[in-house]
Amino acid sequence: MRRKNRHTSCLWHHSLTEEQKDQLFEHSYVLQFKKDETIIKQGVTAGHILFLEQGMAKLSVEDEQRSTVFKIIADDSFIGLMCSFVKRSFDFSAVAINPSSVRLIDRAVFEQTIRENGDYAVHIVQLMSLMTNKIVHDLVYLSHKNADGAISTVLMELSSVFKSNEFQMPFSRIELADTVGYSKESVISCLSSLQKDGIIKVSGKSIEILDSKRLELIARNG
Repeated sequence: MRRKNRHTSCLWHHSLTEEQKDQLFEHSYVLQFKKDETIIKQGVTAGHILFLEQGMAKLSVEDEQRSTVFKIIADDSFIGLMCSFVKRSFDFSAVAINPSSVRLIDRAVFEQTIRENGDYAVHIVQLMSLMTNKIVHDLVYLSHKNADGAISTVLMELSSVFKSNEFQMPFSRIELADTVGYSKESVISCLSSLQKDGIIKVSGKSIEILDSKRLELIARNG
């Protein structure tokens, strides 16, 4: 469903004049996505700047052999802003984890606004820097962890994103294995071990963290 409205966070239009806000809203619309529905398909033309107003989504990069989830995002987040000005097509896919509202902003109008408003340009650069730094930090951090440490780190991150100790795993065991850089068997073994030790409870894709302190300790030292 497509709709235009102004019921949204002030994050993406921070530092804009009222006239610029009106211009951007006039050239944007909101789409609703169901759980597991594709928001962005890797390789498609990037004609809009996407902002996740409500919901959650997973971002992944696919090749011929695997799909690697590199980021989970929640409310009030740009989707792929860090690469939106580099190429005219998306280098990643985005899939809704739960029902989500995404605002699509006309790319040309968005770019023109950046040219006209220096404060807004700085704000956007800062957002892109924070996003890029977080993604790079997380990937490097995981690469230095053993399987238990890497998976515990991902579970802690998901708990933070979902704002709950109980959540549905947003990707398969194979996708999790590709994300942390270990085999599917290692992932299954680690989850079983964490459950056996009473740290988590696993039922299909349902995860419940029973002992956050011990899980955090494994994530930090693993």
